[in-house]
Amino acid sequence: MSHVYEIAIQAVKPDQTTSYPQARADFLRVLQEQPGVERDWTFESFFTMPEPDQTRVLVGLTRWRSAADFAAASGKLMPTAEARAVFSKVDMRAFVQVRTADGEPFHLEDELQGPDQVLEVAVRRPKAGVSEEQFQAARKGFFDRIAEQPGHLFDRELVDDDGNRVVLIGWRSSEDFQSALGALQACPEMGAFFGILDVQAYQAARMS
Repeated sequence: MSHVYEIAIQAVKPDQTTSYPQARADFLRVLQEQPGVERDWTFESFFTMPEPDQTRVLVGLTRWRSAADFAAASGKLMPTAEARAVFSKVDMRAFVQVRTADGEPFHLEDELQGPDQVLEVAVRRPKAGVSEEQFQAARKGFFDRIAEQPGHLFDRELVDDDGNRVVLIGWRSSEDFQSALGALQACPEMGAFFGILDVQAYQAARMS
């Protein structure tokens, strides 16, 4: 069985910023007690496009041993007071359960280890009428340019059963991320790739 990444991109409601940290801590405690949880991370977003965030945005990633473990735990967690409390305090921008597109194992802890390293997370899907061949060709063109940028650590594509594609991109530092962003925005491959996508959520974040 292949492990699954649960990814939740959450914007804290402006009137809940004071009470959210404790609610989050209570929920994470219950989450980490569930069988099948391998690792859990919380990243604090510092950048998005096209407009800046007006509230705190967190990116939560949980790696489950299998889809069956996630499903079993979800059934137990969602009715709890801890889950109701934390989810009432956020607007969920994206919530997906994804596996690696190539079927190969991926362990985030092997890729990101430094405090200033950056993780980009984008939840998107090809627009209606875009074939898999078109998606892959445009993706390769853009991600070849990404891989050329100084400080690029990795990128991994993940998928779910509903057609969502998630990409995780790691950078050595915030400075490397910002430099790459400036260089990539001028390349035609970026425009070509983004032109065939519907983007649900995008954040660049550091470990909180």
